[in-house]
Amino acid sequence: MTITKSTSAPLVVIGGATDNQGGSVLHYLRESDKEYRLRALTRDNTKPKAKALSELGVEVVSIDLKPENKEKIQEVYSGADVVFSVTNFWEHVDMEREIKEGKAMIDAALAAGVKLFIFSSLPSSINKTNGEIKNIHHFEGKARIEEYGRSKASDNFQFVAVQAGFYDTNMLHGQLIRKGSDGTWTFKAPISADTLVPSIDIDEYGLWVRAAIEHKEVRDDGRAVPVVAEDISLREMIEDIIKATGTDIQIVDNISYEESVKVFPEGTPAHIIEDLGVDMWKALDRYGYFQGVDVKWPLKYLAKKPSTFAEWLARTDLSEYKK
Repeated sequence: MTITKSTSAPLVVIGGATDNQGGSVLHYLRESDKEYRLRALTRDNTKPKAKALSELGVEVVSIDLKPENKEKIQEVYSGADVVFSVTNFWEHVDMEREIKEGKAMIDAALAAGVKLFIFSSLPSSINKTNGEIKNIHHFEGKARIEEYGRSKASDNFQFVAVQAGFYDTNMLHGQLIRKGSDGTWTFKAPISADTLVPSIDIDEYGLWVRAAIEHKEVRDDGRAVPVVAEDISLREMIEDIIKATGTDIQIVDNISYEESVKVFPEGTPAHIIEDLGVDMWKALDRYGYFQGVDVKWPLKYLAKKPSTFAEWLARTDLSEYKK
Protein backbone atom coordinates (compact mmCIF):
# COMPACT_ATOMS: atom_id res chain seq x y z
CA MET A 1 0.00 0.00 0.00
CA THR A 2 0.91 3.67 -0.17
CA ILE A 3 1.06 5.39 3.20
CA THR A 4 -1.30 8.30 2.91
CA LYS A 5 -1.75 11.70 4.46
CA SER A 6 -5.45 11.75 3.57
CA THR A 7 -7.65 12.36 6.59
CA SER A 8 -10.18 9.91 5.14
CA ALA A 9 -7.80 7.06 6.08
CA PRO A 10 -7.64 5.85 9.69
CA LEU A 11 -4.74 7.09 11.79
CA VAL A 12 -2.82 4.31 13.56
CA VAL A 13 -0.39 5.31 16.30
CA ILE A 14 2.28 2.68 16.88
CA GLY A 15 4.31 2.50 20.09
CA GLY A 16 7.81 1.04 19.97
CA ALA A 17 7.83 1.49 16.21
CA THR A 18 11.58 0.98 15.87
CA ASP A 19 11.60 -2.16 18.02
CA ASN A 20 10.48 -5.73 17.28
CA GLN A 21 6.75 -5.68 17.95
CA GLY A 22 5.92 -2.13 16.93
CA GLY A 23 8.18 -2.44 13.90
CA SER A 24 6.35 -5.58 12.85
CA VAL A 25 2.95 -3.89 13.24
CA LEU A 26 4.09 -1.02 11.05
CA HIS A 27 5.54 -3.41 8.45
CA TYR A 28 2.36 -5.43 8.03
CA LEU A 29 0.14 -2.37 7.89
CA ARG A 30 2.36 -1.08 5.09
CA GLU A 31 1.76 -4.39 3.26
CA SER A 32 -2.02 -4.06 3.54
CA ASP A 33 -4.18 -3.20 0.56
CA LYS A 34 -5.97 -0.71 2.81
CA GLU A 35 -4.75 2.85 3.30
CA TYR A 36 -3.52 4.09 6.67
CA ARG A 37 -2.00 7.17 8.14
CA LEU A 38 0.82 5.96 10.35
CA ARG A 39 2.31 7.76 13.35
CA ALA A 40 5.38 6.00 14.76
CA LEU A 41 6.44 6.65 18.34
CA THR A 42 10.07 6.33 19.35
CA ARG A 43 12.32 7.82 21.98
CA ASP A 44 14.86 9.01 19.44
CA ASN A 45 13.65 10.13 16.03
CA THR A 46 17.22 10.78 14.88
CA LYS A 47 18.31 7.13 14.84
CA PRO A 48 18.57 5.38 11.45
CA LYS A 49 15.43 3.24 11.83
CA ALA A 50 13.35 6.31 12.65
CA LYS A 51 14.78 8.26 9.72
CA ALA A 52 14.03 5.35 7.40
CA LEU A 53 10.39 5.36 8.51
CA SER A 54 10.14 9.09 7.94
CA GLU A 55 11.43 8.63 4.39
CA LEU A 56 8.59 6.14 3.78
CA GLY A 57 6.02 8.79 4.64
CA VAL A 58 5.46 7.74 8.25
CA GLU A 59 4.99 10.53 10.78
CA VAL A 60 7.70 9.90 13.38
CA VAL A 61 7.29 11.42 16.85
CA SER A 62 9.89 11.35 19.60
CA ILE A 63 8.40 10.63 23.03
CA ASP A 64 9.18 8.77 26.24
CA LEU A 65 5.97 6.96 27.20
CA LYS A 66 6.29 7.44 30.97
CA PRO A 67 3.42 8.23 33.36
CA GLU A 68 4.87 11.66 34.09
CA ASN A 69 4.51 12.45 30.36
CA LYS A 70 0.78 11.71 30.40
CA GLU A 71 -0.22 14.98 28.75
CA LYS A 72 2.34 14.47 25.98
CA ILE A 73 1.08 10.91 25.45
CA GLN A 74 -2.47 12.23 25.12
CA GLU A 75 -1.19 14.74 22.59
CA VAL A 76 0.48 12.10 20.37
CA TYR A 77 -2.64 9.91 20.61
CA SER A 78 -4.85 12.83 19.59
CA GLY A 79 -6.83 12.12 16.43
CA ALA A 80 -5.92 8.43 16.41
CA ASP A 81 -8.45 5.82 15.36
CA VAL A 82 -6.19 3.03 16.57
CA VAL A 83 -3.34 2.87 19.07
CA PHE A 84 -0.94 -0.04 19.38
CA SER A 85 0.79 -0.01 22.76
CA VAL A 86 3.66 -2.04 24.20
CA THR A 87 5.52 -1.86 27.52
CA ASN A 88 9.06 -3.09 28.22
CA PHE A 89 9.50 -4.87 31.56
CA TRP A 90 13.12 -5.78 30.77
CA GLU A 91 14.12 -2.13 30.56
CA HIS A 92 13.85 -1.78 34.34
CA VAL A 93 12.62 -5.23 35.61
CA ASP A 94 10.04 -3.46 37.80
CA MET A 95 6.51 -4.87 37.45
CA GLU A 96 4.77 -2.06 39.34
CA ARG A 97 6.49 0.54 37.19
CA GLU A 98 5.41 -1.32 34.04
CA ILE A 99 1.81 -1.37 35.29
CA LYS A 100 1.87 2.39 35.89
CA GLU A 101 3.25 2.95 32.39
CA GLY A 102 0.56 0.80 30.78
CA LYS A 103 -2.26 2.42 32.73
CA ALA A 104 -0.99 5.87 31.80
CA MET A 105 -1.18 4.97 28.11
CA ILE A 106 -4.73 3.66 28.48
CA ASP A 107 -5.81 6.77 30.39
CA ALA A 108 -4.24 8.99 27.74
CA ALA A 109 -6.02 7.09 24.97
CA LEU A 110 -9.35 7.48 26.76
CA ALA A 111 -8.76 11.20 27.18
CA ALA A 112 -7.78 11.52 23.51
CA GLY A 113 -10.92 9.75 22.29
CA VAL A 114 -9.13 6.77 20.74
CA LYS A 115 -11.64 4.24 19.37
CA LEU A 116 -9.49 1.07 19.37
CA PHE A 117 -6.63 0.39 21.78
CA ILE A 118 -4.51 -2.71 21.11
CA PHE A 119 -2.14 -3.76 23.88
CA SER A 120 0.74 -6.23 23.74
CA SER A 121 -0.16 -8.41 26.71
CA LEU A 122 0.67 -11.80 28.24
CA PRO A 123 -1.46 -14.31 30.19
CA SER A 124 -1.69 -14.17 33.99
CA SER A 125 -0.29 -17.18 35.82
CA ILE A 126 -1.76 -16.02 39.14
CA ASN A 127 -5.31 -16.06 37.81
CA LYS A 128 -5.01 -19.33 35.94
CA THR A 129 -3.27 -21.24 38.76
CA ASN A 130 -5.29 -19.79 41.66
CA GLY A 131 -2.16 -18.18 43.03
CA GLU A 132 -0.02 -21.32 42.92
CA ILE A 133 2.42 -19.71 40.49
CA LYS A 134 2.82 -16.02 41.20
CA ASN A 135 6.34 -14.90 40.32
CA ILE A 136 6.25 -14.59 36.52
CA HIS A 137 6.61 -10.84 36.84
CA HIS A 138 7.25 -10.14 33.15
CA PHE A 139 3.88 -11.76 32.34
CA GLU A 140 1.88 -10.59 35.34
CA GLY A 141 2.47 -6.85 34.86
CA LYS A 142 1.11 -7.00 31.32
CA ALA A 143 -1.83 -9.14 32.48
CA ARG A 144 -2.76 -6.52 35.08
CA ILE A 145 -2.56 -3.75 32.49
CA GLU A 146 -4.85 -5.85 30.31
CA GLU A 147 -7.34 -6.20 33.20
CA TYR A 148 -7.31 -2.42 33.62
CA GLY A 149 -7.86 -1.86 29.91
CA ARG A 150 -10.78 -4.28 29.85
CA SER A 151 -12.34 -2.48 32.81
CA LYS A 152 -12.32 0.76 30.81
CA ALA A 153 -13.85 -0.72 27.66
CA SER A 154 -17.11 0.81 26.40
CA ASP A 155 -19.03 1.47 23.20
CA ASN A 156 -16.59 4.32 22.58
CA PHE A 157 -13.37 2.57 23.62
CA GLN A 158 -12.57 -0.92 22.40
CA PHE A 159 -9.71 -2.76 24.09
CA VAL A 160 -7.97 -5.75 22.48
CA ALA A 161 -5.09 -7.72 24.00
CA VAL A 162 -2.64 -9.43 21.64
CA GLN A 163 -0.48 -11.95 23.52
CA ALA A 164 2.85 -13.00 22.02
CA GLY A 165 3.90 -16.64 22.18
CA PHE A 166 7.37 -18.10 22.70
CA TYR A 167 9.93 -16.15 20.66
CA ASP A 168 11.94 -18.34 18.28
CA THR A 169 14.91 -16.11 19.13
CA ASN A 170 14.93 -17.63 22.63
CA MET A 171 16.86 -20.47 21.01
CA LEU A 172 19.71 -18.12 20.05
CA HIS A 173 22.46 -16.17 21.77
CA GLY A 174 23.00 -18.50 24.72
CA GLN A 175 19.60 -17.91 26.27
CA LEU A 176 18.48 -21.54 26.61
CA ILE A 177 21.21 -23.39 24.72
CA ARG A 178 24.62 -22.57 26.16
CA LYS A 179 28.19 -23.28 25.11
CA GLY A 180 30.47 -24.72 27.78
CA SER A 181 34.16 -23.99 28.26
CA ASP A 182 34.93 -27.23 26.41
CA GLY A 183 32.99 -26.04 23.38
CA THR A 184 29.99 -28.33 23.99
CA TRP A 185 26.51 -26.93 23.42
CA THR A 186 23.93 -27.98 26.02
CA PHE A 187 20.25 -27.36 26.64
CA LYS A 188 19.34 -27.78 30.32
CA ALA A 189 15.86 -27.43 31.79
CA PRO A 190 13.98 -28.45 34.95
CA ILE A 191 11.16 -29.86 32.77
CA SER A 192 10.89 -32.40 29.98
CA ALA A 193 12.32 -31.37 26.61
CA ASP A 194 9.14 -32.82 25.10
CA THR A 195 7.12 -29.95 26.57
CA LEU A 196 5.33 -27.96 23.88
CA VAL A 197 5.84 -24.22 23.41
CA PRO A 198 3.83 -21.83 21.17
CA SER A 199 6.46 -20.84 18.62
CA ILE A 200 6.47 -17.43 16.94
CA ASP A 201 8.80 -15.44 14.71
CA ILE A 202 8.47 -12.13 16.51
CA ASP A 203 9.00 -10.27 13.24
CA GLU A 204 5.57 -11.63 12.21
CA TYR A 205 3.78 -10.40 15.36
CA GLY A 206 2.19 -7.58 13.35
CA LEU A 207 0.11 -10.09 11.38
CA TRP A 208 -2.12 -10.65 14.41
CA VAL A 209 -2.37 -6.94 15.24
CA ARG A 210 -3.30 -6.18 11.64
CA ALA A 211 -6.00 -8.88 11.89
CA ALA A 212 -7.44 -7.14 14.95
CA ILE A 213 -7.48 -3.81 13.12
CA GLU A 214 -8.97 -5.12 9.88
CA HIS A 215 -11.38 -7.83 11.04
CA LYS A 216 -14.37 -6.99 13.21
CA GLU A 217 -14.66 -10.67 14.18
CA VAL A 218 -11.25 -10.49 15.88
CA ARG A 219 -11.91 -7.14 17.58
CA ASP A 220 -15.31 -8.20 18.87
CA ASP A 221 -14.41 -11.72 19.94
CA GLY A 222 -13.64 -10.73 23.53
CA ARG A 223 -10.81 -13.19 23.98
CA ALA A 224 -7.16 -12.18 24.04
CA VAL A 225 -5.56 -12.80 20.65
CA PRO A 226 -2.82 -15.44 21.02
CA VAL A 227 0.14 -15.04 18.66
CA VAL A 228 1.17 -18.61 17.79
CA ALA A 229 2.45 -20.06 14.52
CA GLU A 230 2.76 -23.66 15.75
CA ASP A 231 2.98 -25.73 18.91
CA ILE A 232 6.35 -27.47 18.90
CA SER A 233 8.38 -29.24 21.58
CA LEU A 234 11.66 -27.88 22.86
CA ARG A 235 13.27 -31.13 21.72
CA GLU A 236 11.99 -30.67 18.16
CA MET A 237 13.34 -27.12 18.10
CA ILE A 238 16.76 -28.31 19.21
CA GLU A 239 16.74 -31.16 16.68
CA ASP A 240 15.88 -28.65 13.95
CA ILE A 241 18.88 -26.52 14.97
CA ILE A 242 21.12 -29.59 14.88
CA LYS A 243 19.89 -30.42 11.37
CA ALA A 244 20.36 -26.85 10.18
CA THR A 245 23.87 -26.40 11.61
CA GLY A 246 25.42 -29.85 11.94
CA THR A 247 26.35 -28.92 15.50
CA ASP A 248 25.65 -31.40 18.28
CA ILE A 249 23.56 -30.10 21.16
CA GLN A 250 23.17 -32.17 24.29
CA ILE A 251 19.74 -32.24 25.93
CA VAL A 252 19.72 -32.50 29.72
CA ASP A 253 16.17 -32.19 30.96
CA ASN A 254 14.26 -32.69 34.22
CA ILE A 255 17.13 -31.27 36.26
CA SER A 256 16.47 -29.80 39.71
CA TYR A 257 15.46 -26.18 40.09
CA GLU A 258 18.54 -25.69 42.28
CA GLU A 259 20.68 -26.77 39.33
CA SER A 260 18.63 -24.77 36.85
CA VAL A 261 19.14 -21.40 38.53
CA LYS A 262 22.93 -21.76 38.54
CA VAL A 263 23.02 -20.38 35.00
CA PHE A 264 22.12 -16.88 36.20
CA PRO A 265 25.08 -14.49 36.54
CA GLU A 266 26.07 -13.23 39.96
CA GLY A 267 24.07 -10.12 40.83
CA THR A 268 20.89 -11.19 39.00
CA PRO A 269 17.92 -9.84 41.03
CA ALA A 270 16.23 -12.54 43.11
CA HIS A 271 12.82 -11.81 41.61
CA ILE A 272 14.19 -12.41 38.11
CA ILE A 273 15.64 -15.77 39.18
CA GLU A 274 12.22 -16.65 40.66
CA ASP A 275 10.60 -15.54 37.42
CA LEU A 276 12.74 -17.05 34.65
CA GLY A 277 14.53 -19.73 36.65
CA VAL A 278 11.65 -21.30 38.55
CA ASP A 279 8.04 -20.18 38.05
CA MET A 280 8.20 -19.76 34.26
CA TRP A 281 9.28 -23.39 33.95
CA LYS A 282 6.68 -24.57 36.46
CA ALA A 283 3.88 -22.83 34.59
CA LEU A 284 5.04 -24.20 31.26
CA ASP A 285 5.29 -27.72 32.67
CA ARG A 286 2.05 -27.82 34.68
CA TYR A 287 -0.31 -25.55 32.76
CA GLY A 288 1.22 -24.65 29.41
CA TYR A 289 2.25 -21.22 28.13
CA PHE A 290 -1.31 -20.23 27.19
CA GLN A 291 -2.86 -22.48 29.83
CA GLY A 292 -5.05 -24.53 27.54
CA VAL A 293 -6.83 -21.82 25.57
CA ASP A 294 -7.51 -22.20 21.84
CA VAL A 295 -4.54 -20.55 20.13
CA LYS A 296 -5.60 -21.32 16.56
CA TRP A 297 -8.78 -19.29 16.28
CA PRO A 298 -7.14 -16.08 14.90
CA LEU A 299 -5.16 -17.89 12.17
CA LYS A 300 -7.87 -17.70 9.50
CA TYR A 301 -7.85 -13.91 9.77
CA LEU A 302 -4.13 -13.47 9.10
CA ALA A 303 -2.97 -11.90 5.83
CA LYS A 304 -0.55 -14.78 5.28
CA LYS A 305 0.41 -18.08 6.88
CA PRO A 306 2.95 -17.52 9.67
CA SER A 307 6.34 -19.22 9.59
CA THR A 308 7.08 -22.50 11.30
CA PHE A 309 10.17 -22.74 13.47
CA ALA A 310 12.00 -24.65 10.71
CA GLU A 311 11.12 -21.94 8.18
CA TRP A 312 12.36 -19.27 10.55
CA LEU A 313 15.63 -21.17 11.03
CA ALA A 314 16.15 -21.38 7.26
CA ARG A 315 16.42 -17.58 6.97
CA THR A 316 18.19 -16.92 10.29
CA ASP A 317 21.90 -16.43 10.92
CA LEU A 318 22.94 -19.53 12.87
CA SER A 319 26.68 -18.93 12.64
CA GLU A 320 27.02 -18.84 16.44
CA TYR A 321 26.34 -22.58 16.47
CA LYS A 322 28.96 -23.26 13.81
CA LYS A 323 31.90 -21.60 15.54
